[in-house]
Amino acid sequence: MVELYESKINQTEDLLDIADFLTEDAQYKKSILKYINNPFDADVERIGKGIFTLGISKAESPSLDKFDPATAVTKATTEALTKLACTGARFLTTKNVDDRRINALGLIKDKKKITSMAFDAKGDTIYLVGQIDDDSDFQINNRTLDAILKAIEMDLITSAHHISSNGLFISLLECCAPNELGFDITGDAEFEDKEFLFGRSRHLAIITVNDSQENDLVDFLFNEEVPVTLLGHVTKGELRLDDLSFGYINDYIQE
Repeated sequence: MVELYESKINQTEDLLDIADFLTEDAQYKKSILKYINNPFDADVERIGKGIFTLGISKAESPSLDKFDPATAVTKATTEALTKLACTGARFLTTKNVDDRRINALGLIKDKKKITSMAFDAKGDTIYLVGQIDDDSDFQINNRTLDAILKAIEMDLITSAHHISSNGLFISLLECCAPNELGFDITGDAEFEDKEFLFGRSRHLAIITVNDSQENDLVDFLFNEEVPVTLLGHVTKGELRLDDLSFGYINDYIQE
C-alpha cells in the first residue's frame, strides 16, 4: 500500500497528511477490519479431533518492478515465517500457492500460548525486535524468530505483530485497532520521522510486555543476541510520536 503512494509521500513533509491519505486506502481498511475480527498474525486451526493446533500464515510477494523474483519470494517467505512466530507457532513447512503467494504452516505446542497481535492494556511497553540489514535481501537470522517463539512460550510477551511493507505507522494502527488503544512512541535519531513511520522498516516485529515481563524479556533477548529497541508505551487511545499527535485510534477505524 505504501509503495502505491510513494510519489505522493515524497511530495509532502506533513506527517498528518500522509497518515490521512494512507488510512483512506481500501487495503488499509480491509486489513484493519481483518485484525479487529481476528487479532492474530496467523490463522489458527485445530485438527485431528483437536489434538493438534496449527498456525497458517499467508504473504504475497511484492511487485517485481522493485525486486527480482528470487528476492520477492524471499521477502514474502520472511513475512510468512514472522507471522507464524508472532502467533506462537513453530515452523513446519511453506508452500508456494502460485508465483507470488506464500503459505506457511506451523505447529502450536500449547494452545494457551497462542499470542494476539493486539495491544492489550494501557501502560504496556512497546519494543521493536529483530533487524533486517539493507544488504540482506530480506533474509533473516532464524535465531530472531526462535527467540520470539521462546519468549512467548516463557510468557514474556503480551502481544506480537509482524511489521509489514506498509511501514511502522500502519502496523502500529493494526495493533491498536482491536482493543481501541493507542501508542506514544519516540522517533529514531538515525532516520527522519517520515522515513521512520512510513518507509521500509528495518525491524521484524512489534511486541508489547507488561511490567512483570519487561526485565526478563530484555535480559532474555540480550542473552540470545537478538536486537531489541525500546519504542514507547501503549496509551488509552491517543496516537503520538514525540510531541506530535495523530489524534485517536477511533479516528482511523472505519465506522
